[in-house]
Amino acid sequence: MKVILLKNVSGLGKASDIKEVADGYAKNYLMPNKLAAVATPKAVNLTKQLQIKKIKDAEKDLISTEKLANKLNTTVLEISGEINNYGRLYASITKSSIFEGLKEKGIIVNKEKIILPEPIKELGDYKVKINLDHGLETEICISVVEK
Repeated sequence: MKVILLKNVSGLGKASDIKEVADGYAKNYLMPNKLAAVATPKAVNLTKQLQIKKIKDAEKDLISTEKLANKLNTTVLEISGEINNYGRLYASITKSSIFEGLKEKGIIVNKEKIILPEPIKELGDYKVKINLDHGLETEICISVVEK
């Protein structure tokens, strides 16, 4: 029996895959557990159209992510802070500080994607990595200056 998987099934396939399975397996396990549906010609056609749409959407998302990566790569973010007598910042520069600084420039990234091993505590220029979707990685320049 031909079925369309509605969810990922271990050892069988991913959601929206069309598979040939034994009738008993389909009727007694896959369908009652809403893991698969019968692959009628209409359903197969609809599934193929959805897969094509999903691919096109992924391509558009990749293009927009690449544009964001290029924008971030040329961005210099200046963050100012007060320093003590020893030249160290009173308040460290954290992921949140970087996120807010980017947001003020109109650049929105997921705060969790900012790779900052430890907070910045001194004046100077730093490179900070940002992991983006689709496995893309970029760096931004952070310039920490005295307020």
